[in-house]
Amino acid sequence: MRPRARVPQREAATRMEEPRGRGDAYALFVARRFLRARRQGFLSLISILSASSFLLGVASLILALALMTGFQGDVIHRILGSNAHGLVFAADGAPIERARELAERVRAVPGVVAAEPVVQGYAGIAAQGGLVQWSSVQGILPEYGGTVTGLDERMVEGSLDDLVRPTASGRPAIVLGSDLARKLGVLRGDIVRLIVPKLRLTPWGVSIRRPAAEVVGTFATGFYEYDTSWSFVSLEEGRRLFDAEPEGCHWIAFRVADLDRLAEVEQAIEDAVGPGYLVSDILEQNKPYFSALRLEKLLISLSIGLIVLVAAFGVIITLILTVTQKVREIGVLSALGATPRGILKIFVYQGLAMGLLGTAAGAALGCGLAWYLDRYRVIGLDPEVYLLDHLPFVVQAADLAWVVGIAVVVALLATIYPAWRAARLDPVEALRRD
Repeated sequence: MRPRARVPQREAATRMEEPRGRGDAYALFVARRFLRARRQGFLSLISILSASSFLLGVASLILALALMTGFQGDVIHRILGSNAHGLVFAADGAPIERARELAERVRAVPGVVAAEPVVQGYAGIAAQGGLVQWSSVQGILPEYGGTVTGLDERMVEGSLDDLVRPTASGRPAIVLGSDLARKLGVLRGDIVRLIVPKLRLTPWGVSIRRPAAEVVGTFATGFYEYDTSWSFVSLEEGRRLFDAEPEGCHWIAFRVADLDRLAEVEQAIEDAVGPGYLVSDILEQNKPYFSALRLEKLLISLSIGLIVLVAAFGVIITLILTVTQKVREIGVLSALGATPRGILKIFVYQGLAMGLLGTAAGAALGCGLAWYLDRYRVIGLDPEVYLLDHLPFVVQAADLAWVVGIAVVVALLATIYPAWRAARLDPVEALRRD
């Protein structure tokens, strides 16, 4: 009997290797067949549920981030757009005596758009019907005040320049927030009285000052707190109302051209005004509030992100069940020459397919819902409670990329153990088990 020809070791090894350039193709083909198998209805149901979990998690996370981004952006925009970017005040808390000179020094600093002296106090504003609303009354210079506070672009009726023009009644002029005017029931041209909480001694005893003023305009910042509590008079009238010095003020308010350079400009202002004065910027004044908004966004993202982790467990369970039910097929593939690496790729691709399909559908659903809810202002709010009249949704590219990236990574990690388990199956034992 002739001896059996022996296959060289290198040739046998080559026969067991995957064809170059076709390893991924056959792994993708088998993974697709496993996903679309109709005989295992239970597995197909779990695969659909796993992909749906990714869809729900990604869509929810995108919506949550869009909500927090929109809310933060809207609130911060309104705060920055309706306030001075910084204040200069005396270090000892006393009123500033030479306000005009100090304001000119601040205006001369590169990067400062405008600066003005401000007198501020609180007064009750009474309409003719007897209704009283308390207000923060600021005395400003109209030629600078509109730029410093951004109110020039937010006037509903009239103009800030009307504060220094003669009125029809001959009384001092006042500009009210739109919601404040609505609550008082007054219109442009109506007369109101300012109840200044300072007592004065008269021959008939002690009385409260109640000067009259004519409403010459209204403004709307879109920020309910401001629109219900702010009012403006001329700087001279503010000095008279709150007993400030003829050339004095309570602080110098300024606005910068670029908020990214606010710290640099702030330092230049400190050098320009010299010792005895302090400079405070709006970011520092609202730092606790801005920090709370950022922390809230992080906590909500982590909470809703747990849905994606639950979806990952669904992928793990699906792949483990697939490995359990496909033992014979895995054995046949191994016997036909599939390497452990090729088997591993099959189940990695299967898990990634579920994750990618769910992630893509979730991203589309989340972005679509965010656009619809923001475009048509579906979710209205009570501005007296939430400061805004509706919930804004803004999807940022960075947030979208972060959510999709995390979901894909989670899906990939979820495939590792089941794929490794499938790759370790002994083909002889797999065929013997069937």
